[in-house]
Amino acid sequence: MPASPRQTEERFLALLNRAYDGWLLKIQNDFSQASYEAEIANLGSDDVYRSFGLACPEYALIRLMGRMSISIGRRLGELYDNLPRYVAAARFGLEPREVATKINSLQLDVCVPFDRLSKEDLDVVNQSVVTHFGSTAPGVGLGIEIRYNFNPNDSARLRKDEAMADGLKQKGLFPIYLVYSTISPRIEAIARLKRAGWHFLVGPDAVAFTKSLLGLDLTELLGDVKVQGLIRQKVDKIMGSLGQSDAFRAAAASMSERPDPSD
Repeated sequence: MPASPRQTEERFLALLNRAYDGWLLKIQNDFSQASYEAEIANLGSDDVYRSFGLACPEYALIRLMGRMSISIGRRLGELYDNLPRYVAAARFGLEPREVATKINSLQLDVCVPFDRLSKEDLDVVNQSVVTHFGSTAPGVGLGIEIRYNFNPNDSARLRKDEAMADGLKQKGLFPIYLVYSTISPRIEAIARLKRAGWHFLVGPDAVAFTKSLLGLDLTELLGDVKVQGLIRQKVDKIMGSLGQSDAFRAAAASMSERPDPSD
């Protein structure tokens, strides 16, 4: 039985709360006085950073902020994986292990095996694939990878995705890669993975496919008044905590002491 809109919203809110609580805890730990002092000490102990004038509060903050950005990306990625997986299992009556299957020891985000679907559900799947890819999916099911953004900065990530595509094809699964953000995709990386066998949908196309396949409208869900209320409340708390952190205050004080570059 498909998840009801209320069940989907509750699941989404629970995932959001978990992500925001994790970010708040990370700020409290990583931007504390002890963490800041350790970062300054590490920079000061390195000849290169010290020689280039980077053993300073401002650069220490940049490094801490970079790690925070990575954490945000990872947790958003988990959220965008978890919710479609939950909805897919409910939509098609699948067990969690059937949806979140492993391909050559690599975790696939969403698997939709055709032999586990009713005729009506298989018609829905085929129509979704035809609408977005021009023909029905060959093989025994869909193998879907999901990213809220796509900006791989190392070859290891791309090699894993290439290995996943090979594994999916060996098992007869149609490889689909969904990227929800429109500002992050790297064209050359997408071209490489397309050659490996992935079929990409980016931005609104990815959202539309998710809606047609699973009945999950991420745009509508994110625009919900209750969801937006939680997001604003949590983001305000996180940004306030960041601005009041020891590391941020130290960097701000150092910047205020520096000479005006326009003088």
